[in-house]
Amino acid sequence: MTAAYLTNTRDRIVFGETPTLMQPVFGESLPPPELGKHRFVVGRDGLYMEAQNPVIAVRQRVAKASVRLPYGEFDKCGIQLLNGKIPYAILGEALMKAHNACPNEWAGLIVWDRNEHNYRLYEPPVLSGSSGHICYRNILPDGMELVVDLHSHGFFEAFFSETDDQSDLDGFYIAGVLSHRSAIPSSVSRLVVNGHFLKCPPLQLFFAYD
Repeated sequence: MTAAYLTNTRDRIVFGETPTLMQPVFGESLPPPELGKHRFVVGRDGLYMEAQNPVIAVRQRVAKASVRLPYGEFDKCGIQLLNGKIPYAILGEALMKAHNACPNEWAGLIVWDRNEHNYRLYEPPVLSGSSGHICYRNILPDGMELVVDLHSHGFFEAFFSETDDQSDLDGFYIAGVLSHRSAIPSSVSRLVVNGHFLKCPPLQLFFAYD
């Protein structure tokens, strides 16, 4: 996708990688975004980011317009798990493993197994870890798609640290931090889209009982 008005090759490359489009008012809907990439779409009430990979689709407003724009409206926004919600038992398993690892941090990746057609919890190889950090490989075996990247903070509160911000500069997934600071576990979450951090519903809303 290119824009004829862009006279510099570098601008055309930027537009081709991350286009900004108009939400149609009268015509057909825009085609889905290119897998793994994100784009911006200008709608009547502001600027939206759209992205899709094999397991997650998102459309979220990232800037509100101060005037009414002459473009189309969106009927649906939010984050969608394309294979349905994750079984709650997987979250329970993650919380148990994180608790057992206390006071040290723990890491786990919730993935979609393309071969088995189900969600599962995968524990990546840990390179180093303690009560204040954990470093792990996030390269998945063949046939797995990352859905949720989890790690725990042991007995400390759940938050995204500067280290987390650096490690989340690549990829497209839901990120979550777990805490066992109190008797009732807590968590924070965000959506990571190619280095951008988007607002995300509470982590438990992506799970459902079988």
